[in-house]
Amino acid sequence: MSTKAFDQKPDGTVTFTLTIPQGEISTQYQSVLREVQKTAEIKGFRRGHAPLKLVESSSDPAKLQSHVLEHLLPKYYSDFLTTHKLSPLTDPQIIPVKYTLEADWVLNINLATTPEFTLGDYSKAVKSALAKHAKEHKTTAKEDHSDHLEAVVFDALLDSTKITVSPVLIDEETKSALNRLATQLAQLKVSVADYAKSVKKSTEELVTEYKKTAETNLKLEFILQKIVQTENPAITDAEIAKLKPAKGQEMYAKYILQKRAVLDKLLKL
Repeated sequence: MSTKAFDQKPDGTVTFTLTIPQGEISTQYQSVLREVQKTAEIKGFRRGHAPLKLVESSSDPAKLQSHVLEHLLPKYYSDFLTTHKLSPLTDPQIIPVKYTLEADWVLNINLATTPEFTLGDYSKAVKSALAKHAKEHKTTAKEDHSDHLEAVVFDALLDSTKITVSPVLIDEETKSALNRLATQLAQLKVSVADYAKSVKKSTEELVTEYKKTAETNLKLEFILQKIVQTENPAITDAEIAKLKPAKGQEMYAKYILQKRAVLDKLLKL
């Protein structure tokens, strides 16, 4: 395997070209044919006993190559991540450049990682935003709804920190949100297009709206993650135990509690 054109942008987008040698492709291709041979049912031969040539000619070439890639890519991809110390937040987007059995495979790969950014003066921004909100609405924190105040805090965090998120990650989050919407609508026997019409939007406008929401939510989550890392609020084992996290999810439970602690502190500024 060889890689080239490795590029990591501040927004967390990673792109690189992966080349898999033809010799390894050929060897794996024969192995895939033998796997298919075991279950192949070809007239005139007992199941699993047809000649490889017949198995090959009766199989879908695209599916065979796909199986080869499924066998070869994971190890090479994992090695690349280890070498470059990357923790992807998305599955890789694979774009074949050269993809024939007679030559090396050349694949362009895109993935998303955590963006690089510096926190702004978030405490000052939040304190100012809460004071302005209270003055404009003539309320105190106790008199206001917490979800309303949280929206004020969130807006202040976004305004105080310059951050760009990978389009790869935004697209994946948008697709996930739209898939959830489609699943919910399917239970009501309503299509996404019909739903869009019901809220007086085109399907394209709905997708754009979901994309914008995904981008905002991702930015906010990254900012909160960094604040948690910066302030590192103390969380006890007893507090974690109260959430009853599944085995192996204790660290995530701790993060959820730390994020809540950070928000509570910001709301009191």
